[in-house]
Amino acid sequence: MTMKILLADENSQRAGALSEILKADPSLEVIRLEGYESLIAAVKTHVPDIVLVDICRADRDGLDSVRALSSSGLERPIALFVDEDDETLMEDAFAAGVCSYNVMDTPPRNVKPLLRSAIALYRRFQETTAELKAARQVLSDRETVDTAKKIFMRNERCGEAEAYRWFRRRAMQQARKMVDVAADYLRVQTKDDAS
Repeated sequence: MTMKILLADENSQRAGALSEILKADPSLEVIRLEGYESLIAAVKTHVPDIVLVDICRADRDGLDSVRALSSSGLERPIALFVDEDDETLMEDAFAAGVCSYNVMDTPPRNVKPLLRSAIALYRRFQETTAELKAARQVLSDRETVDTAKKIFMRNERCGEAEAYRWFRRRAMQQARKMVDVAADYLRVQTKDDAS
């Protein structure tokens, strides 16, 4: 299976050297970012499997395009090659959306393992993020239902079991989720309290 790599490096000589190393592997397809093209436009056009960014000039300004890409909805695994170790830059890079930070002064002969590990780390991070988002949604839904039940119990002077049955019955009658019925109930109660 071919891995598509977008190479975004301002130093054309160094980018050319890395590009030649990568092109020697027939399983890698290398696309060089043109000087006039933005990183976001290139990712949108080429849909790479991974992006290699600024191996020669990795400063905080160079991370702006990475930040923009991360917030654009076109997220991709991003590997950063730098020639000097800088702990602050590394933290900034990870905060900007880089998933692989590599310190080396010359392009390695075999870059593929670094790229594959960056892609694997990115996928694992995406899975973990999705799991966390789902868990937060479950907690938020539960809190909405619990709040609605408490208000219902107070208004109707009933117990929790009866409140639960009322919301469950309404959800079944309307073919909706119980959390949606609870949210509607809370909206109506908020309007009633405001008037």
